[in-house]
Amino acid sequence: MKRSCCPNCCYPKATCVCKYVSPPISTHTKVVVLQHPSEASIAKNTVRLLALQLTNIEIFNGESSRDFEKAKQLITSRQSALLYPNEKAISIEQLTQQQQPIDTLIIIDGTWKKAHKILALNPWLTELPSVTFAELPSNQYRIRKAEQQNSLSSLEAATQFLHEYENIDPQPLFTLLNGMITEQTKYMPQHIKARYD
Repeated sequence: MKRSCCPNCCYPKATCVCKYVSPPISTHTKVVVLQHPSEASIAKNTVRLLALQLTNIEIFNGESSRDFEKAKQLITSRQSALLYPNEKAISIEQLTQQQQPIDTLIIIDGTWKKAHKILALNPWLTELPSVTFAELPSNQYRIRKAEQQNSLSSLEAATQFLHEYENIDPQPLFTLLNGMITEQTKYMPQHIKARYD
């Protein structure tokens, strides 16, 4: 039997996160998410939360260059940067000192393995400037095991960037993230829930 979902947040009504959503956050930077198809249906995926809170966000689902043709057209017509820790990435602190600001941030949403595959299938992404964090914030996304130490969820990465680059208040987004974690864990047996506390 299919579970009934909230028409606003699209989570099952039993784990609805609407009560944690703050007034919409407007940003100068457009957030463009390239989401691997396998991530879209995962209940603990945080891009869904970003879409509930940010007004200037666009999500493209796919893997190949053909899947992201519209995203490519949008990105290449703007001052864009890829949030990805490769060898040519500069820190956000360096970015804020540049005269030409970026107006579009690209985030790849998927495991490290899936992100690598998207990069391999979309070489145009490697031609974009890359940005990273000089120091990673602590990971608050405790209900999904990361493949690498100090990994951040897509929500945490976007929030940290917008906080450092535009000085937005990160708390509404983190409140929403923690609210989702609360809802996702509330029906777990206590001994399993204890792993995430």
